[in-house]
Amino acid sequence: MTLVRRAWVPPPLKPAGALQSLWQDLEPGVVHLWRLCWSRVDLPLDWLSEDERAYAQQSQSARRRREFCTCRAAWRAVLARYYQPQACVPQSVALARTATGKPFLQNGYVRFNTSHTRDWAVLAVTGPTSAIGCDVEHLDRRIRDPLGLARRLGLDTFQAPAPDTLATLSQQLLLTWSEREAVAKALDVSLARIPATPQCSVVRVPVLTGQVLASIAVAPAQPVKRIEAFALDTLTPAAWRTLAHAQPSGAMENATASEQQATSPPP
Repeated sequence: MTLVRRAWVPPPLKPAGALQSLWQDLEPGVVHLWRLCWSRVDLPLDWLSEDERAYAQQSQSARRRREFCTCRAAWRAVLARYYQPQACVPQSVALARTATGKPFLQNGYVRFNTSHTRDWAVLAVTGPTSAIGCDVEHLDRRIRDPLGLARRLGLDTFQAPAPDTLATLSQQLLLTWSEREAVAKALDVSLARIPATPQCSVVRVPVLTGQVLASIAVAPAQPVKRIEAFALDTLTPAAWRTLAHAQPSGAMENATASEQQATSPPP
């Protein structure tokens, strides 16, 4: 079966009742990807849950606070559109975590996973009958010890490369590592507990051509037949409000750092 992958396009912006087609589109083998450059957008803090806002205030890093708040607000705005029978507001999205920490929607309408690298983040969404994992990597990332990582990944056939091939080997290992991360997240296990023959389908999707790549794993194994890719980085503030089905509100304020150490993020 040939994979149909659409180019990155602006997300659909329609009245909430008309967006039922989002979850209706998620038949088996269909994945929706949502791309975000979190450093280029300010989103309302009131889209977050109280626990999420409290967690953000505990972070000592302004950059980490902004990343956490913006990504959580964006993902809530998107996931709210998958609610049935109609969309809800972002702060009403009910999230929880598995025993290993993987977030999920309590209503079970869709399965999702997220990943980020530097300023870019991706949300992967699929239907309720499949588990999904996502990993995003910058392709210019260099592996300090490629042979050590090759052994860790069980790639014993890798030999000591010539110095001029280290960069190529590093990128090959990065892609393998990214796929393993996506598989582990789909199966909700650690990297060390991935089965020898995991029952997953894995596809690679350019987030930024030649710069950022996403690995998407779907379990149980079935052909990924279509990927719809939505670019949230194209949205204006007004378009964000339309997407979130929210009333205009103040832009995200910088959360004040507290003297406490940050705990585990809320679901």
